[in-house]
Amino acid sequence: PRPNIILILTDDQDKDLGSLQFMPKLARHLGEEGATYQHGYVSTPMCCPSRSSLLTGLYVHNHHVYTNNGNCSSPYWVENQETRTFATYLQQSGYHTAYYGKYLNKYTGHHVPPGWDEWHGLVRNSRFYNFTINSNGVLKQHGDDYARDYLPDIITNKTLQLISRSTISSSPFMAVLSYPGPHGPEDAAPQYQDMFHNVTTHHTPAYDFAPNPDKQWILRHTEKMLPIHRSFTDLLMTKRLQTLQSVDSAVEKIVQRLGDAGQLDNTYIFYTSDHGYHLGQFGLVKGKAFPFEFDTHVPFLVRGPGIPPRSVRDQPVLNIDLAPTFLDIAGLEKPPHMDGKSILPTFRRPDKKLREAFLIERGKMTFQRYNVVSQERRGVWDVEDASFLSKNSVSLTERLSVECKKPRYQTPCSFKQKWVCKKREDGSLKINRCKDKQGLKASRTKYSYCRCNSGEKFGWKYVGLDQQGMKIPLSLTRKARSVMKQQGGITMLDDIAHEEMKEMDYLVEDIDEEIRDLHIFNNITKSTGCGLSRINEVCQQKVTDEEPSTWITSRSTIKHQIQQLRAQLNELKQIRKYLRLKRPVKEKEQGTRRHMKSGGSSSPFREPGAEVCVCDEIQNNEVVKQHLKEERNGRRREKRMERLLRKERKRMERLLRKERK
Repeated sequence: PRPNIILILTDDQDKDLGSLQFMPKLARHLGEEGATYQHGYVSTPMCCPSRSSLLTGLYVHNHHVYTNNGNCSSPYWVENQETRTFATYLQQSGYHTAYYGKYLNKYTGHHVPPGWDEWHGLVRNSRFYNFTINSNGVLKQHGDDYARDYLPDIITNKTLQLISRSTISSSPFMAVLSYPGPHGPEDAAPQYQDMFHNVTTHHTPAYDFAPNPDKQWILRHTEKMLPIHRSFTDLLMTKRLQTLQSVDSAVEKIVQRLGDAGQLDNTYIFYTSDHGYHLGQFGLVKGKAFPFEFDTHVPFLVRGPGIPPRSVRDQPVLNIDLAPTFLDIAGLEKPPHMDGKSILPTFRRPDKKLREAFLIERGKMTFQRYNVVSQERRGVWDVEDASFLSKNSVSLTERLSVECKKPRYQTPCSFKQKWVCKKREDGSLKINRCKDKQGLKASRTKYSYCRCNSGEKFGWKYVGLDQQGMKIPLSLTRKARSVMKQQGGITMLDDIAHEEMKEMDYLVEDIDEEIRDLHIFNNITKSTGCGLSRINEVCQQKVTDEEPSTWITSRSTIKHQIQQLRAQLNELKQIRKYLRLKRPVKEKEQGTRRHMKSGGSSSPFREPGAEVCVCDEIQNNEVVKQHLKEERNGRRREKRMERLLRKERKRMERLLRKERK
């Protein structure tokens, strides 16, 4: 007879924090009697996307459930994906299928998914008490009585009943046991609520390892945890382990019932989780969804016919492999649309090669962005234009012929369009920056301010030329042309590390200016008791009968702001220092002002028509400050566009390499 299949699925159970150490019954009945896969992973470390992948054998980009909201159990999912889960194939082949427990986070309970003969699906997210279950099409409410309403025990008891009924049936069965633990609210059974206090197995080397300026943006801003946070992680670890004891007990009961029914030797039992978890790793107090080991690494144990006891497997296995494996066990062919692979051959062959790499996905495009990208892909790759894909090398002209068909390079420039494709006189194509107000190509702008010496009331109005208005040295132009020629017209932009460091420089400059302005304002009000007018240099006396407490409060506020900004400045300087130490070796950029006859001085030069002006320090500072901000914003916009251009070029190169293969 064909084997029975049982999948025990936990919610949010970790592998790296040590939860398996506190499940002795699982270790005895599955670990010692079956195989332990050391490298079990999920393709997306989030509940609904991961469970959707488990059911369909598809990566997220193919079933389109990107988050716990949006497309989770949506009409699209019901119509397009729910009809081709592994349950539908097994049911059609003669299996008796049953589902108990949590399904998908947004499941409303208004329908029974196709493919299930027995359906007891939890409505919405994990709960232990006070929940609603769709029981074969009937919504049933449960309260807070442990004996009648505790969800883990309900799942276990219904599974035991299924096993007992299987003795009088000629059909094999497939059951999914989707337990809510150790997901919140972590309501443990009463008999386990005094266990595992002061457990610290979650204190891994990455525990409270923060900040991390070399990692992704959220970890760069994550500080070390406070004592209350550390205590919270310890308490939460205790509660999570307590909830898992009901699952551990269930494993033993199920194995014993299978043995009593004579079905144990003909049943495969799988144990895994929908994703991992973190408790204090990298300073992140709790949660999942990060593409790190602690969130993607999950328990993965199997027991069944042909699996040697106490065996260990090193092949990387995924949640998307479960659906093809179940079909393979049932003697069915894997549907061509499934991304996963059957791990059945590894049961008897420990050295069987399965895969060398896999994909971890997180995040999604907006609908607007996805539509734009889809239209671009449909409109760009015409047969006549894609004939060059088989060539060993691609010329600049051929690349431009493809790029210029994209809407982003349309002519004339639309609002906020950055780049435009144009034809030269000889008919060849080129991509230029849009010259409108929203584009990045700025004209030669000038800013004027009154240059005054200390103590003087009158000065000369100077004009400073914007850096973008200066000519690029001929040596740099020649160098750029030579590089462009060597790379076939495609110049690779600087490494992202350099961009991050420049962004950090801009932030440091902004905060430094704010501190300086606060110091000036504080010193003026402190020494003279009056403020400077923004119109001229007249000192306007403040109200003399103002309460002293008001003045003290204002001064304290300014001092507090200065202290906060200084703290931010010091932090940013440390990050900038780290980036400079870690950045790759790069040729020093040559200055763009050597062509000036003044000997390379960066000081503003005097125009022939300079005029006398009234000294107003605050107004001058505002003019210079505003100009510097505009300069920095312009540079930032350029850097952002360069990054987008670099990504587009790399994408094109990957696509070309793929097509050649």
